[in-house]
Amino acid sequence: MIKHKHHIVPKHMGGSDDASNIVKLTVAEHAEAHRKLYEQHGLIQDKLAWQGLLGLIDTAEIVRTLQSEGMKGEKNPMWGKPAPNRGVKRPGIGGRKKGTKWSAEERAKKMQQRETEEYKEKMQKIYSDPERNRKISEGRKGKGGAATGKKWFNNGTEESYFIESEAPVGWTRGRLPRSPDK
Repeated sequence: MIKHKHHIVPKHMGGSDDASNIVKLTVAEHAEAHRKLYEQHGLIQDKLAWQGLLGLIDTAEIVRTLQSEGMKGEKNPMWGKPAPNRGVKRPGIGGRKKGTKWSAEERAKKMQQRETEEYKEKMQKIYSDPERNRKISEGRKGKGGAATGKKWFNNGTEESYFIESEAPVGWTRGRLPRSPDK
């Protein structure tokens, strides 16, 4: 029978690795010990240990919860401190609050800025950065695009792609014939 070493006073509560603080328990006993500790003290570490030992949650869920819960309240290094950007205008799209629209003058000014060589060089540098492009590519792997699972259909004059079961009545599978000059 497999035995686990259980800290009588858990390390997250200041317990040590001394032999006097360790007891050997079966997996079920170990889970029960953490359940009782959770009910007594309400600490997330004991809840996760209890549920993880019983196989109710997997390791990824434990890590995800510890990462998110571990930064809440007084555990957050910014707890009780003023926001470093307090009083600073927080820009939305284009440096304004969400929902506000560009005036014709602002739009013209932005378009003019985008035509400068300085701006074009800056954007070229950003978009040609291989590390940035690699990260974007890695982030997209395994994710389908907008056309995933869709097929081309046409009604004789228009064409579009749909999920096969959602194609409009009267549309046939396939694209419209192309003229040789296109």
